[in-house]
Amino acid sequence: MFSPDFTLSPLLQRQLLTIERTRGFLEAVRLKPDWAARTRHQVTVEDALASVQVEGSSLTREEAFALADEAPDRELRDSEQEFLNMLRAFRAIEDLKGERDYTVRARDLRGIQGILVDGVRGGHRHAGRFRQEAVAVGDRVDGEVVVHHQPPSWTEVEAEIETLLDWMERVKQKPSSARAHRGAPDPWTHPVLVAGIVQHRLVWIHPFVDGNGRSARMFSTLLLHQRGYDFQYLFNLSDYYNRNRDKYYQALRTADETGDYTRWLEYFCGGFSLQMFRIRKQAAANAAAVSAAVEG
Repeated sequence: MFSPDFTLSPLLQRQLLTIERTRGFLEAVRLKPDWAARTRHQVTVEDALASVQVEGSSLTREEAFALADEAPDRELRDSEQEFLNMLRAFRAIEDLKGERDYTVRARDLRGIQGILVDGVRGGHRHAGRFRQEAVAVGDRVDGEVVVHHQPPSWTEVEAEIETLLDWMERVKQKPSSARAHRGAPDPWTHPVLVAGIVQHRLVWIHPFVDGNGRSARMFSTLLLHQRGYDFQYLFNLSDYYNRNRDKYYQALRTADETGDYTRWLEYFCGGFSLQMFRIRKQAAANAAAVSAAVEG
């Protein structure tokens, strides 16, 4: 049974409070539809771009926005195809927005990965399939591969994924008042913490031959959208990871090495709360303009 170890530190509590305050504000505020639509488009493009750049893509911001507007009529470079696949994956997960009672299954994860690697580096051979070979996670330093993490054997991947999915379902539930009064355990875990834990765990399991980082980040986004933390599609976590790439990988490795998720969750929620602070500031200015127009 998967049971992640973490401490709800004062820092984590402050970060979650910022996130919840922004969520409540965005649910209540009136935004200009055209501003919201433009901002969502910009954020989605930048999120997709940052997610592939984290993995080493050389695609530029100008190229990404041009591709998002219209794909060229020629054979695409891998970096271009990876970016367009990210946009496809964002559209695919929109169907689960707000579907809190939906039980996420392994096929949803495989479906995301299948989209992300489609047409890239022979990805069709492994698209939508759990790996059936050994892999190692590391960096090449002076011509030598330095292994940072040895994922589970491929024979264990499916069981590890099912265990993770079972945990996700358990922590969605809150005990009834009667059961709570009788002292029944409360398994509920904040959805943002669940998304962060799942993202790390998927990278740790490394269930695919290719596309593990992108799949983990997209699956984490799916969980946030499903559980009501889509924030009107105005947040971009991947840009935070890309700007702090060394810290991103170090935070992941800390959880690998210690088995304690606290440091990783503080990093994950730190990026999220920073995004929320910026979104609230921008949305407040836009809402003020809406109110002024109505009153005028």
